[in-house]
Amino acid sequence: IATYQQIKAADERRDFDFKQATELQRQHLYNNFINDIYQLYKDGELNDTRSPWAFVNARFRVLHRQIDALRKAYILIFLKEKELIGRDQCETGCGQRLLNDIIRLNELNFDGVQLSSETGTLNKLKFQCVKFDHVSLIGATFANVDLSGTAFDHSQLNGVQFNNSLLACATFNGTHLNGTDFADSNLESAVFTNVNLSTTKLTPNQLRQATFINATMPNGTMSSNSMETSPITSVKSTVQISSTMETGSTSGDSSMTAESNTIATGTMPLSMEMTSANSER
Repeated sequence: IATYQQIKAADERRDFDFKQATELQRQHLYNNFINDIYQLYKDGELNDTRSPWAFVNARFRVLHRQIDALRKAYILIFLKEKELIGRDQCETGCGQRLLNDIIRLNELNFDGVQLSSETGTLNKLKFQCVKFDHVSLIGATFANVDLSGTAFDHSQLNGVQFNNSLLACATFNGTHLNGTDFADSNLESAVFTNVNLSTTKLTPNQLRQATFINATMPNGTMSSNSMETSPITSVKSTVQISSTMETGSTSGDSSMTAESNTIATGTMPLSMEMTSANSER
């Protein structure tokens, strides 16, 4: 008759084996996606003439449903570095968006994703002009990230932390911001439209930096429901906008070499060069 300790040990072993199998499966899917992107690039499937890039988007969405928040963060950084998202390469985020993203992020779940600069406050992670529209980012964290011109329209940002990040000219149209904390982030010329900010954490300086249209303010009052504007580069705010803006130069690495990265200790290099590495197919 098996003792209690033996039964417990067997259960723990099964649990460990299950977690290991899940990790291996996720890593296998991740590796295959990197190699698929490399092959699609070689075949010319990522050129502008291939719009709307249905095949690569189908591959991405299949992968997205089966990986964890850690790998979702790595994939997002990879896509940005290879100019598959946030393609406009805008320095301030305030220019008009002229290029469509090859990979579409809309209607996907990124809850709990953590994006941060590898060098802390020394350099910001470049993430300008990404379109996070109609996505769920509940409980996500952005630390030392340049999100200039990023669109969070009609998305769930409840409980999101923006730490020392740049959100110049970012847009929040119909965005859920319950408990969202902008901490010490820069909101110069950011635009909040049709939002409830009653539980959102904003500093007095951030309230002066941003534009609010038809918004419930943190003090419970309603903002103006109109704004004089031309393109977003010349937004005239209904609140005073300060005259300085932190800007970051974009330096996208457009080289297309593919590399399958191994996650053994829970960390992975954030710069992922694509080499047609060991295929695990």
